[in-house]
Amino acid sequence: RAATYFRGCARQWLFDNPKIVVLERHGDAVRFHPLLLDLGSALHVQLRLCRPYRGNEKGRVERKIRFLRERFLAGREIYNIEQGNRELLTFIDEIAHQQRHPGFPERTIADCLAEEQTRLLPLPDPLPATDLVEPVFIDKTAFARFDTNIYSVPPDHVEKTLTIVADDRLVRIVDGPKVVAEHRRSWGHRQKIEAAEHRAEILRRKRGAAPAIGRDRLRAAAPNIDILIERWVNAGRNIGSMVAQASKMLDLYGDVIFAKAIVETIERGTHDPGQIGVRCEYHRRAADRPMPNIAISDGVPDRDVIPHDLGGYDAKR
Repeated sequence: RAATYFRGCARQWLFDNPKIVVLERHGDAVRFHPLLLDLGSALHVQLRLCRPYRGNEKGRVERKIRFLRERFLAGREIYNIEQGNRELLTFIDEIAHQQRHPGFPERTIADCLAEEQTRLLPLPDPLPATDLVEPVFIDKTAFARFDTNIYSVPPDHVEKTLTIVADDRLVRIVDGPKVVAEHRRSWGHRQKIEAAEHRAEILRRKRGAAPAIGRDRLRAAAPNIDILIERWVNAGRNIGSMVAQASKMLDLYGDVIFAKAIVETIERGTHDPGQIGVRCEYHRRAADRPMPNIAISDGVPDRDVIPHDLGGYDAKR
């Protein structure tokens, strides 16, 4: 992606000595990571290393890291990778690249970059694949384990060995040429990443499993639902009833609106499921979405009412 951003490759890549680059080093004898060697060969790039304990060889790089930390990161709230990358690219174009080049004060960094891009090595077409590919076993609960996290797949593939294809953004689980599941990659630890359609199919096949996994379904839509569950426990509420009511609102309003309502209910310090419904309805109206399809009974069933003598009330008086 760096080469794509610069629209070409420098003829040399200079690295520090991290283990993801250097597996072993003895003086000038170096054993590079084989994946990096493959990438360098495909792009016709010479790999070079800084000498250990030679800070002068990377001083300018360290100063630029400090520049980004103090000018871009300080005081900024970043909620996800996509938002952070958008704001970083804007910062680079509008601020960083408009600085004067330290070696050519009469020119900006953007001017020097534009000149150097004409001298970069052209990129091959297509670009070399850099995805991680490895086999993965699907457990009996229809999850594949990758890193320290688990990712859901359709229940048709339970207890089979499939292939996982991952980059730093997506995790795909494939069966031969067919992609059976695709998730955004999680960089957390011990996270459960579950697609709603996978859970719905399991519920359809095993109706008796619905009560047991109701909380998991709520967590998949709103990860902080556990805060509300804890409040329900402390207040002595019937947890099964509360989970059923919350699940009904999830069905009516969808994942996005439901997650917003849960966050706002927690922020208001309440645990009333009615408040969740109020916030869901507020966001539905704000998004100008149609009314949820609520099933209404055909009417009140007939009942026989047996009249009785009201004189007894006067006697008691």
